[in-house]
Amino acid sequence: MKEHYTVRIYDKQLSDKVEGLYNKCKDLYSSQNPFLVDCISRGAELIEHDLVGENKKNTIASLYDEIHLTVRKLDNLLKLCEKSAKETIANLSINQKLLSCNYNMLLGLSENNPKPKNFIENGMFDDLPERLGELLEDILKQILGK
Repeated sequence: MKEHYTVRIYDKQLSDKVEGLYNKCKDLYSSQNPFLVDCISRGAELIEHDLVGENKKNTIASLYDEIHLTVRKLDNLLKLCEKSAKETIANLSINQKLLSCNYNMLLGLSENNPKPKNFIENGMFDDLPERLGELLEDILKQILGK
């Protein structure tokens, strides 16, 4: 019995697909090798089930194994979603500061009272205007039901 295999993929489309999938999922794997082993393992299970007709989920133990696998997958998905949500919140916070600053600078320009560059760079105009802050709070109350 071989303990390891070397695989070469000459099909560029398949190679690109595998590379793309890895790039989307690389936070779930310690390196590309465990990802490829998982791909082969899942493929082997599909072949067993679809082509050979074997169904390994015929015992209570195998059902529990499948449940544990599903829980691990859900846990990994939650980790990805959490990371994505945190990145989105960070980007939205930066965008809000930029938009507030732009809003305040435009008000200054419309009043022929441009804001000094050093004030802008120091963040003096980054705060959300009061009426928009109140609007944001009202929207959040509606969305969150508080």
